[in-house]
Formats: sequence, structure tokens, C-alpha cells
Amino acid sequence: MLEKRVFVRCEDHDVPMVVAYPDDLSKPVPCMLLLHGYMAYKEGDGYLFRKTAEELAKNGIATARIDFVSMGENRYSRKNYGMVTMLKEVKVSFAYLCEDEKIDSSRIGILGHSLGGRVTWLSASLPSKCLVAFNGAVNVRDKNMMKQPASFTSVEGTEYTLVNTSDGRTELLFPRFYEEMASCTNEDIYSYTNPVLVCVGANDPTLPPQVSYSFVEECGMENVEMLVIDNANHTFNAKTGDYTKVYELLSKLNPWLDEHLKQ
Repeated sequence: MLEKRVFVRCEDHDVPMVVAYPDDLSKPVPCMLLLHGYMAYKEGDGYLFRKTAEELAKNGIATARIDFVSMGENRYSRKNYGMVTMLKEVKVSFAYLCEDEKIDSSRIGILGHSLGGRVTWLSASLPSKCLVAFNGAVNVRDKNMMKQPASFTSVEGTEYTLVNTSDGRTELLFPRFYEEMASCTNEDIYSYTNPVLVCVGANDPTLPPQVSYSFVEECGMENVEMLVIDNANHTFNAKTGDYTKVYELLSKLNPWLDEHLKQ
């Protein structure tokens, strides 16, 4: 696997991206754009996307993992952290991959974990070959998925709250994030006709698996499939350092991509 580190321009800031290519580049290859979750980053969540990149590369599939606004290497202000900017970053990242001569622009999919799954669903208007969610917040019609705190701390007129992340960080979060969670909705996923895969860790304590189950049961879409991994948590146990369930997930994802991305 060969990795390339680039920065993609998005209006007034850059989006850090790591593109991982398979060894055989004798012809343009398919690619999955990987979108991390809430308050995470491209190498976070127990290196979930690093493992994903490695296993997909073995199967002849490139990946591109990015850092969303203010996370990881992304230096855009945390005050801009919200769905509006994230959706713009996905759009420019997808466009960048379409111009990469090593990548087949007709075979680019999007895969999101957790909140990244929500961003994936809200990006359904892009010309992607397929969409995949890993324990995704795919209940895109729910405007109250994340309720803002009852009160914020105010310093010199700027309101914020503190968030303790699952990997031990304490981060600032501003009202904009919660406001955009409620306002950024669309119905594009329900008219998406290419293949969709909903991957679920059956023992996810962070985002109830019922969110994914309900979407599959109620969407009325014949192009949607579901993959359930038993005894797997929100990161498919990646943050424990035991990648058994991650590899189980990816061993089942790759054959699905053979059929729905490569073809």
C-alpha cells in the first residue's frame, strides 16, 4: 500500500487527506472516501480507518481519509465545527478524487463512521457509486439527535461548552454545532438508487443499534443491505486494541465492494 498526504482547498481553509493506493496501479482503481465520526479524526477511533485502508488496499481499492473542520490536522477554527462545513469538505474531497488519474472517477464510494455516517447520508446527491455506514447516525430525519446543553459558558460574549471525548480529550464545542445538527437535513438518501450498506456493531453502547435497524426497516429502499457484527461496540472494538471484529467486518465488506463498487 502506498500512501500520499495532501491538502485539499475548501474555500478559505485546507482539508488534510491521506490517500492510500493499492500496489497495482496499472489502471485506475476504485476508491472509498472515509469520513470519521463526532469529535474524532482520520487516525482516531483506534485507527479504525487505517485498518480499513490496509484491508481495502489488499483488495485493489484505494481509500482517502480526511480530517473534518478543526479535528486532527485540520486547522480551521473550532467555531466553524458543524455540518455545513463538513458537507462542503466532503464535496471538495470527492471532487479531488475525481481528478486523481490513479482513481476511476466512476467508481468512488463514501463510507462514514458514526456522525460521519450521517454526513455520508446527507451527501447522497454526490455521484457516488455506493454508500456505507459504520454504526452511522443515519436517522437523518431526526432533528433532535443531539440536543444542545441547557446552558453554555460565556466568555467575552462567546458561548461554549466542554466535551469530554471517549479517548480522553477535553474539547470546546460551540452552539453552532448543535444548531446545524438540527437544521442540516435532506431527503436525498431516500432517492439514492445506487447500493447502500448499513454496518452495525450489535453491542454498540454509544449509538443505539436500533438507529440503523430502524432505517433499514423503514426506508422502503430495495437497494439497502445490512451487515451486523455480533459482540462489536461503536468502533467494532478497535479502541480496545483488539481488531478481531474490525477484521470480521472488513472481511465481509470487501466482497460487498467487489460486487457494488468494482463492477
